[in-house]
Amino acid sequence: MESEKRSRFMGTAIGIDLGTSNSAAAIYRKGKVETIPIDGRKIIPSVISFKENGSVLVGNTAKSRLYIDPLNSIASSKRYMGDPDKIYEIRNNMLTPVDAAKEILQKIKREASKYLGEEVTEAVITIPAYFTSEQREATKKAGEQAGLKVLRLLPEPTAAAIAYGLDKERNQTIMVYDLGGGTFDVSILKVEGNSFKVVAVDGDAMLGGDDFDDEIVQYVLGKIQQTNGVSALKQGSHSLQRLKEAAEEAKKELSESDITDITIPDIFGVHIDEELSIDTFNERIQPLLERTIEKIQEVLKAAELSKRDISRVILVGGSSRMRAVQEIVTQQIKKPFIADNVDEIVAQGAAIMAANLSAPDLDTAPVPIEVENVTAHSLGIAMYLDDVYSVVHLIKRNSAVPVIGATIGSTMEPYQKAVRLKVYRTESTEPNDKDILGELLLEVTPKQDPVAVVAIFELNEDGILVLSSAEIPTSSPLVKEYAETDQINYAKLASMIENSQIKLKNVTIDTNK
Repeated sequence: MESEKRSRFMGTAIGIDLGTSNSAAAIYRKGKVETIPIDGRKIIPSVISFKENGSVLVGNTAKSRLYIDPLNSIASSKRYMGDPDKIYEIRNNMLTPVDAAKEILQKIKREASKYLGEEVTEAVITIPAYFTSEQREATKKAGEQAGLKVLRLLPEPTAAAIAYGLDKERNQTIMVYDLGGGTFDVSILKVEGNSFKVVAVDGDAMLGGDDFDDEIVQYVLGKIQQTNGVSALKQGSHSLQRLKEAAEEAKKELSESDITDITIPDIFGVHIDEELSIDTFNERIQPLLERTIEKIQEVLKAAELSKRDISRVILVGGSSRMRAVQEIVTQQIKKPFIADNVDEIVAQGAAIMAANLSAPDLDTAPVPIEVENVTAHSLGIAMYLDDVYSVVHLIKRNSAVPVIGATIGSTMEPYQKAVRLKVYRTESTEPNDKDILGELLLEVTPKQDPVAVVAIFELNEDGILVLSSAEIPTSSPLVKEYAETDQINYAKLASMIENSQIKLKNVTIDTNK
C-alpha cells in the first residue's frame, strides 16, 4: 500500500500523461482536478520537429511540420522507449526516444508553469502498465532531464481508475481497457473507497491506434496499386506521411459515421479519392481487436475472475472511441463506460496522485488515496533443478510492488573470480534466447573453497529493477537452508543486511548477451 513517508513539498506538482500520439497535463487544486491547457489546447501531439536554425518545435506546430518535413520530425517515439538501438539521425544530431520525451516534457513543464503562475518542479508521469523496467527507467530519465522531480511512474490504467473511481461509495472490481496511440493495456483493480489495488495486468506494447491507422494506409495503397500500378512505397516519406494524416482523420470520422471519403490530391503521382465504409474498416481491424480480447481473457485468468465478477469496464485512450472497440468489449464483458474527456482522464488521475505524494504526509494529503500496483512481467534466472536447465522465477508477474526476489549462487572452481547468472524476462520456465535480458556478473573474492554470493532483485514502486549482490558465508544458516529447500529465507536475509553481516553492492545486467 501507499504508506511511504512523503518528502516536504518543494514546489508545484502536476500529473502528466506522456502518450504515444498525444500528451496532457493536469493539476489538483482547490478541491478539484483541472486540465492544464498547453498552447491553448487540452492535449498536444507527442511530436517534435527540428528547424534548420536548430530550434525545436513541440506539439501542434511540430505535427504540422511532420507532414512537410518528416525526415526532421519525430512522432510515436514512446513505442521505442528503453530501446538502446533506436536512434533518430536529424540534422547531424543523434537522438534517442529519451531525448524526444524530454523535449515534450520540457514543453509541458514550461507551459504549465506559465499557466499556473508558479514553477512546476514535480510530477507524476504515467506509463503503460505493461512497460518493462527499461522502458520505465527511460521515462523517468526523460522527466529528470526535463527538470522535473518524478514523484512516481503511475500505470495509465491505475491513473484512469483513480480519476473515475474517487467519491464512488460502493466497492467495485474495475476493468480498464486502455487503447492508446501506440500501446494497449488491460488491468483489473479492486476499488474500495479511496483504496485502489491492482489485481492483474496484461497488454501489448506494440499495439495501438497507429496500427489501426496503418490498416487504412495499407487499404489505400492497395487500391492505388490495383488501379494505377504505382508502387506507392517508393514515392518517398513525404507522401506517405500525408496518407497517414488522412488515415487518422478517416478513422476518427468512422467513429461517428458509416462511411468516409479519403481524398488527397496529387499524391504518389495520382489523385486519391477512395470511399471507406465502416464494414470494410471493421473487417480489416478485426485481427487487431482480437489481440486485445486475448489479453482480456488472459488478465481475467490471471486474476482468477470471470466476466461476471467485473462491476464496470472503463475505456481509456483516444483509440477506444472506435465503435468496433466498444462493440467487442460489450460482447466480451459488458457495456463499457467512456468519458467525454477520455483524452484527459489519465493526466487527471496522475494529478490526484501528485497532490497525494507531494503532501508532507498522508494525513495532510488533499486526496488521501492508497494505491497498490503490480509487476507486469516475471523475472528469473536460469539454473539446474533436478538436472533440468530451467528458468526459476525470482519475481512473479502480478506481484504487488515494491517486491524483492533473491537467489544464491556459488563458485564452482578454486579461485573463481565471479559467478555468472543469466537473467530472463519470461512467464515460461523454459529458457529461450529471445527472453534473455543479459548476464549478471557477480564478482567474489577468489578462494580455494567455494564462495557463496546472493543476488537480490528489487522492483521499486515505479516498477524499476534495482540489482545488488553480496558475498555470504557458506556456513550461514541462510545458505544451509537454501541448499536444503531451494528457498530464500527473506527474514534472515533482511536481518543479515540490517546487522551488516553482509555488504551489498549494486550490480547491473550486461546486455551484450
